[in-house]
Amino acid sequence: MSRSRTRGWIAAALVCAGLVACLPDNPIVDTTTSASSTTNGSDSDTGSAAGLFACERAECTFVLVSQTLDDRVDIWEVGDAPALRGRVDLDLKPDPSGLQTAGNLLDEPYGLSLTEGELRVLVGHYPDTAKGSLVVLPEALFGDLEPGGVAPVSDLFDGAKFVGGAADLELDRREAIFAVPHASGRMIVGVFANDLRSLEWPNASQLLIVDPSLEGAAAIGAFDLGGLDVPCRGAWGMTAVDDASAPQRVALACDGSDSVAVVDLPADLGAGTPAEAAAAASGCGVRLLDTGWTTRFVAPDGNGGVLAVQSQLISGPRLWRVSGGCSAVPATKALADDFAGVRALNEVALLDAAGPTWLVAGSVPETGVYVIQGADPTVCGAVSGLDGAFTPAGGEANAPYALALADDGLHLAIGSGPPSNPESSAGRGQVHWVSLDTSGLASCAVAAAEVTELTAGHFAASDPKTWVRAPNVIEVVTRAGGDA
Repeated sequence: MSRSRTRGWIAAALVCAGLVACLPDNPIVDTTTSASSTTNGSDSDTGSAAGLFACERAECTFVLVSQTLDDRVDIWEVGDAPALRGRVDLDLKPDPSGLQTAGNLLDEPYGLSLTEGELRVLVGHYPDTAKGSLVVLPEALFGDLEPGGVAPVSDLFDGAKFVGGAADLELDRREAIFAVPHASGRMIVGVFANDLRSLEWPNASQLLIVDPSLEGAAAIGAFDLGGLDVPCRGAWGMTAVDDASAPQRVALACDGSDSVAVVDLPADLGAGTPAEAAAAASGCGVRLLDTGWTTRFVAPDGNGGVLAVQSQLISGPRLWRVSGGCSAVPATKALADDFAGVRALNEVALLDAAGPTWLVAGSVPETGVYVIQGADPTVCGAVSGLDGAFTPAGGEANAPYALALADDGLHLAIGSGPPSNPESSAGRGQVHWVSLDTSGLASCAVAAAEVTELTAGHFAASDPKTWVRAPNVIEVVTRAGGDA
C-alpha cells in the first residue's frame, strides 16, 4: 500500500523532528550534575600531529559526523582530551549563504565509513537531487591538515570534477544514503528511492552492493526490495544483524510500507562481481502497524533478529521483536509507567546482547536517551546525568537523533539538533561524547559518568562552516596507532 495522506502530515512533522532534509526545495551551558561531570571539547589540539586521521598513540578513537544539512563531515578525536581534528567541506554545489535551501544546492552527506585508507561518504544529492553518489576521499588527501582545520572543497573538487585523488561513483538512484561497511571493502547501501518531501512514498527500495574499486555500472549490484513477500518501500534505517564487520544479514526499516525487511547476504560478499553478490542475496519482509506511524529505526537483538521502533506523536511508541525469518512480535508494554509521556524515538543501538538492552534517542516531547530492556522489550529507564546537556550555552534546546556506541560499550556519541525546522535554525546543534556507567544495568539503570560537548566553543553565527543543524549520522572508529 502507498503512504496515506493522513499519515503523511503526521510523518512530515516527524521528518522535521527527526532532523531530516525536509526543506522547501530539498532541503535543523556547561552543566554538572551529581551523576556526571560535563566538559567542553578543546578547540583543536590534543598534541596530535598534522593529518586528519593521524594516530601517534597505541590506539585512537575518532567520532565521524555527517552534518547532513551543512554539507560537511566533522571529525573529533576522543581520548583523554577530546578535540576537533578537522572538518571536510563537501559543499559540491556551493551556497555561500550556508543555508543550502535554494534549488538543488543541498548535497546531503549521509552514510559514511573510514576503511582501507579512505573516507567514504554517501552524498544523497550530488550530482543532482534525484541522483546520489559515493564519494571516496583518500586519507592522504588530508595528510597535512592541522588539528582543528578545515579541508576546503577545492582540495577535492574543482567545480566540475574530483581532484587530488578524490573520486565519485554515481549511484544513479534517489536517496542512496544508508550505509553498512563490509570487511571485504565493499559497501552495503540502502536506497530510500522516494522524494522525502512527498506525502506518499510508494516506490520500492533497493539494497546495493557497491565496490568502490570499480567504475560505473560494474561497481554496483542491486537487490530489489520490492520483490520481497512484503515489499519494502521507503527504506530508512539499516543495520547489520550479525557480524558488524562482515555481516551476512542486514535489516531495514521501511517507512513507506510500515514494514521491516531482512536480507541474507552471501558469505563471500567480496568474491565475484557486485551484481553476482546481489543476485545471491535473499530476503523476507513483515508488515507492522500502519496509519499514523513512522517506521524508521532497527537495531540488532544479538540473537539473529532485530528490535524495530515505531513512533507517532499522539500515543506512545511501539516496539517489535523481528526474527531473522521475519516473524514479528509486539512488545506487551512498550513504556513502563514512569515513561508514559515518551513519544518520538529515533536511532536505537544495542548496548548488551545478554539482556538484551538497547539505548534509544528520544525526541519530542520528552528529550533524552532511554533504556529499552528485555526479551519482551520495554522502555524502562533513562540515561541519568544528561540533564541540561542538550541545551547549548546561548541556544535553544536540541533533541537527540543519532547514537553510536564505541566498541567497548562504555562510550556513546550522540548527535542532537533542533526538534523542528532545522533548515531555518541558527545551527546550534550538538555532538556529545559520553562515558557510561553500566553497573546498574540489571535494574535498567545506565548513567552518564562524564559528558563532553564536543561542539562547544566551535559555533560562529557568521561562519556556515561551523553550523550544526542536523548531525544525523555518527560513526565511532577505533584504530591502532601508526595510521596516517
